[in-house]
Amino acid sequence: MEEAYRLILANGPWPNISLLQPQCERAVQVIACDGALDRALAADLPVDIVIGDMDSVQNKTLAEFLKQGGEVVEIKDQESNDFTKAVNYCVEKGQTRLVVFGGLGHDLGHEWGNILTSVASNLQIEMVHDGKSIRTLEKDISYSIEMTPGEEFSLFAIPFCDGISLTGCSYELHQHRLEMGSQGVHNIAKEKQLQLSFEQGALVMIKSLR
Repeated sequence: MEEAYRLILANGPWPNISLLQPQCERAVQVIACDGALDRALAADLPVDIVIGDMDSVQNKTLAEFLKQGGEVVEIKDQESNDFTKAVNYCVEKGQTRLVVFGGLGHDLGHEWGNILTSVASNLQIEMVHDGKSIRTLEKDISYSIEMTPGEEFSLFAIPFCDGISLTGCSYELHQHRLEMGSQGVHNIAKEKQLQLSFEQGALVMIKSLR
């Protein structure tokens, strides 16, 4: 999470506030999804924008947030959840790098919906929960990903990934086609950095956070 990023607070499980606070403070902008604003203000987390249909957040919280100079973006579309609304807002604003807390670890349907929303956005999105990171990657970018030698990671193509090149690990790939399935599960880092790029498709990386 060393690159400049916007941070989204969804309304699922969060880590300890002592861990979340510095991530919010380092973010270029913090966006709360609807009812997550109640929890954020109660925990004294900095929030710049609240986005959603405003059916969950308390009116007194909104009033206090506006008094503090916060921005409210109300979107009544019932075809998408509040996380999708926040991601679409970031797409419209030209933002490319997002870190998400609260998007995983609750209702399984919402969790999968949030993951697939992240993939479909074509943004670089990292969803963090319980010491794990689910990260969507973009084509035509050369990634240097910090790892610990011996650390496991998995790559998943949705639905495919062409021209993938991967070095610094046990199972290296060179202009490979990765299909949707288990082929990319449980690779092992051999170097302190993975070098990764691909030409077509969508790719998701799952790894532990140190």
